[in-house]
Amino acid sequence: MPGYYVHLAACHPEARKNRSFVLGVEAPDLLKKYYLSYGLEGTRDRYNSLKTPDMPDFSWFVPRIEEEENKDSSNGLHFGWSSNPDVRCFWNILTPEEKKNYFFIGYLCHLLPDLLVYKCLDFEKKFEEIKRKNPNGENMDFILQEIQRLRGDWDKINSRIRDEYPDVILTPEVLELGEVKYSDSDQFNYIDYYTVKTVIDYFRHFNPIHDNIDDMIEKIYSDLPRLCEDTRQHVLKKKEGEV
Repeated sequence: MPGYYVHLAACHPEARKNRSFVLGVEAPDLLKKYYLSYGLEGTRDRYNSLKTPDMPDFSWFVPRIEEEENKDSSNGLHFGWSSNPDVRCFWNILTPEEKKNYFFIGYLCHLLPDLLVYKCLDFEKKFEEIKRKNPNGENMDFILQEIQRLRGDWDKINSRIRDEYPDVILTPEVLELGEVKYSDSDQFNYIDYYTVKTVIDYFRHFNPIHDNIDDMIEKIYSDLPRLCEDTRQHVLKKKEGEV
């Protein structure tokens, strides 16, 4: 659920200058949205209208667009659920030439922040705890209400990123969707901004245009437990009034 603003803000400023890279970053969410709105052929038309010479033929995506994303598999555009993408699966299916392609590098730089944000926030656990504590926890109306509260948190995150990262500009294709909303409220239900900002600042130190990507992936996986623990401790101290 981390939105377009989070994904773009997390990318190194130099990498964001490359149009193919940016479209790669947007692709998992953009293609999923197009498919839900326009079907397969409509998605093909939209994709081809944006396509740069670096981008693969639309047929590359067709099997994944039509697959149902599943937390127990590496299916779909997110190679599993976006909350737990199989990043190594994505990278390992690419050819050596594709691994040098800025579009596919951008695609990778969508999946990696998803992995980091979800693991560090762990708001799925919070969601389950709230459901268990509420007598209406299994009621669909209650679940939908909590999902709206979660979406409201992302609107607040968007406002913070817009104000604190003025170098991040939403692209025309994202603005056309009309999905990026804003809220200036400081009351968060599931998400804390410190954790999201920590992930953004950590990830944008990598420059995938120049860095060794295999080393970058392994470095991120090795740092993930520390990042999660550091942000968890900060949130606990904040609740206890120590920060």
